[in-house]
This record gives sequence, structure tokens and C-alpha cells, in this order.
Amino acid sequence: MSSIFRSRIVANCATVLMTLGGLIAGTAHAQGLLYSFETPDNVDTPAVNEGLEGWGLTGFGNAIGVTTSTSGASQGTHSMLVEKAPGFSWDVNTSVSAGNAAIYDKFNAVAANPAGYTLDFDVTLTPDSFSSVSTPGSFFLLNVAANSDAPNFPSVFNVSPNLLNQVGKFPISVPMTSLPIAQDSSYYQLNIGSNSTHTNGPNGEGIKYYVDNIRFTALPNYVTTKLFSWETPDNPETAANEQYEGWTEGFGVGHVHSISNLGATDGASTLQIDRTSVSSGFSWGSQFAVNGGAANPAGQAIIDQLVAGINGATSIAFDVRFDDSFPNSPTFTKFGLHITDHRSDNSYSFFGGEGPSFNGVQTIGDMVTVTIPLTSLVDGTRGSLPSAGLTVGTDFLRIGLSTNTSGGGIYQIDNFRLLSVAPTLAADFNDDTKVDAADLLIWKNGFGTGANGDADGDGDSDGADYLVWQREFGSGVTANAAVGAVPEPTSLLLASGLLLAAAACRRR
Repeated sequence: MSSIFRSRIVANCATVLMTLGGLIAGTAHAQGLLYSFETPDNVDTPAVNEGLEGWGLTGFGNAIGVTTSTSGASQGTHSMLVEKAPGFSWDVNTSVSAGNAAIYDKFNAVAANPAGYTLDFDVTLTPDSFSSVSTPGSFFLLNVAANSDAPNFPSVFNVSPNLLNQVGKFPISVPMTSLPIAQDSSYYQLNIGSNSTHTNGPNGEGIKYYVDNIRFTALPNYVTTKLFSWETPDNPETAANEQYEGWTEGFGVGHVHSISNLGATDGASTLQIDRTSVSSGFSWGSQFAVNGGAANPAGQAIIDQLVAGINGATSIAFDVRFDDSFPNSPTFTKFGLHITDHRSDNSYSFFGGEGPSFNGVQTIGDMVTVTIPLTSLVDGTRGSLPSAGLTVGTDFLRIGLSTNTSGGGIYQIDNFRLLSVAPTLAADFNDDTKVDAADLLIWKNGFGTGANGDADGDGDSDGADYLVWQREFGSGVTANAAVGAVPEPTSLLLASGLLLAAAACRRR
């Protein structure tokens, strides 16, 4: 990674910290399948369908029924069939305690490392899913919630696209950072819900959907590239406040910016967004924009590095603290992003989308990490950002941040960062993201006796694996401290040159 990602850069009225950070998760080992509804039903216990594997109606929603089915299976031959009435509902759930060690232990391992996992399941809709309702309405969306000793019922809403009148299998994936659960909890619970505007059929028939292959998926190691943490000292000799690091109010209304010391997860400062002047709704209220081209080569250097970083990333993440604005407390909040570039045909891309909601948060100080996959940022004509890619050489780049709330919320934002997949090292036997003497010891202890030091995948620890270790020795992703107030010597000339770009600031 080039030095601009390790140095402190000042450009276009902003300081952009792009420091190669540590991993947000250690190497995660697959927890695997939780429920696939393949357990045979015992005909001697007609009151219980063992095939549901502990799932049932929540009792807190308006689901009509749940059973197993041979339709809609994506793992094995059976699925869970849920039929639901109109409106918002928590349809089905399941709870597990330590008495069911096989599944409980999987939840507990994920609770210890939520950043290393996603909750995944498949939803299938068939031609009969909407065939019995009187009117299909305007939308059909799915929601997910978890529960444990703490925190109370974290939920993610609209985890699916609008599934109205769709047919096919739809994979659902939710970061477990959005569904935090307590380690060593007395129980764990999963809830699947829905929201629709349909009208039931003449005999009360609702929408039918099929759920299968509920599982935890281990994420690869991620490298974090920090973009903004709002730690830049303000220069009293300039009119601008450099601590904003180039962030301004966006082309939407309602975001009043200030610097806060609340909710800091990287350093001591955060960007506070106060949208109490707008009681509810959606707004592209914050943005960071850089102009480049021949008139601003320093700004162009920043654009080029941002484009390279974003094109090589998988997600953007940032940490959010909720500051209750009673009596206008929002009952839900969604954050969104857009990334805009200037293309060679003189058009502008607008890759935009929203992340998961955090809902019902009424306690001052509640924290959440918002992770938005770049695949969810879509331009109407060019498709998703990863498939189209930002324009290499673009002379303009804008990152916009939106809020969508049901009330006038106040939020503190910190550690705005890119996530990208870390390289895989075959000789990293202890999964600490580097190859060193500790891995050699593991190979030595396993030599000739097992596969603990197997680097080439042939099932044993032998001389060939030592050669792999030798080749990779010293490789790995290590955590670098964020650059402090004084730039590294190698970046001084670059930083001083980029300071001149401040005079060329302009806004599109």
C-alpha cells in the first residue's frame, strides 16, 4: 500500500487520515449450519413438529402459521414455511439454551467475535406465495432480530429487497455487529419478521415464504483503512475548522455539524450530526467532496488514492452513538451512503444505498457499528459500485452520508473506514494474520505427527510446509498506530504541497 495511506494528508480544506489499521476480527472459524429443517417429524408427538427444530410462532406478531415444507428448500429437502397476515410482524423465532450445546456453542462463539460473522439464510418465494391473497399491496420486506441477556432485542429492518410478487431464492446476510448478543448468555434467540401491505385472501390466506439454511458464516479477515476520525487539530489562523476534515453540510437539509467528544472509538473526537430541525424523513445531509484535475493536482492525488482504496474494498463502516432528543426521540434510524465520480463522458455516477436500521433505541449512549457493503451502493444505469468501479482518473469525488429517521435525532460518528479482505497466508498456523516464529513452533510440533503445520493442503506437516513458512516468513498484516499531529518526515513535502490545494476549494 502506498505511503499516502500511511501518512497524514492535507488537501481541499481537509485532512484525510488513511492509515492502514489492524484487523477488525481475528481469523474466524466457521460456526456453520444452525437450522435446515431436515429433522424427521415424530408422528407419535402430533402436537410438536420436530422438523421445525425449535422454531415456532412468536406470539407477538400476526403470522398465520408455520410448518415444514418440501417446497423452497435450499439445504436438503425441507424448508420452514411461514404464512403471514398484512402489516408489520415478528413472525417466527427460536430460543436455545446451554442444554442444546451443539447450537448454543455456535451462538456463544459468535457472541465473542461478532465482527467475524454474518447471520445468513435463504428465503424462497414460489408462484403460490402471493396467489391466494386478494391484493398483493405495494411491498413485502423481511426483518431480523436477536436476543440474549443483553442488549435488549437488537433488530435489523428491511434486510431484503422488496420481494413483492417475486419468484426465486433470495440470500439474506446480516452482519452480527448489527445483532450484538451477550457472551455466555443464559439463552440466545433469533427472530424473523416481515412487513407487507397486502390484503388476505377470502378465507384469510396470507403471503407464504420459505426459509432454509439458517447459518453463521465466518468472514475473512478484514484490513481497515481509516478515512476520517475527526482528530485533526484546528488551525486558528484559518477561517475553516480543519477538525471537520473536509466534511460539510450536504445537498440535503437538516444536518447541523459540530465536533464532539462523545462516542469516540478512535481518538477523542467525533463528528456530531444534529438533525433535530428535521423531525423525520430522509436527507443527504453530510458530504466530503474533493476536486482535482489540472487546476488542483494535490486534490487529484487524494482522489486517485481514494478511488484506488474504494475500488479495492468490500465495505464502508463507521461507529455511531445515539444521543436521545426527547421528546422527538426517533424510533428508527438508517444511515446511507453515496459515492459520486465524474466520468469521461462528462456524466456523473451516483452509487447510493442505505445500510441496516437500528431501531427503538431510546437510551442515551447506545452505540452501533454501521457496515454498508459496497454491493449495496447502486447507480441506476451502471449497477453496483463493485461491478462498475469508480472511474480511475476522475477529477471529482464525493462521499455523501444520509440519515433516515422517524424523529429529530442527534448522532456522533467516528472511525469512518474502508474494509477490505486481508491476504491469506498459508503458513499462518495460529491465525494471527502474520507468519513468524510462533508458526514455526507449531510446524515443528506437528512435524510428522499431524496437520497443525500443514501449509500446502496435503494433510501433513513436512518439509514442503517448512518451505512455505520460509517463503512467507515476515509477511502479514500488522496494526499500525494512527499518525499523530506531526506528519512523518516522508510525508512533509507532500503535506505542504497539498496545503496549497485549500485555496482551490470549490463545491459541486
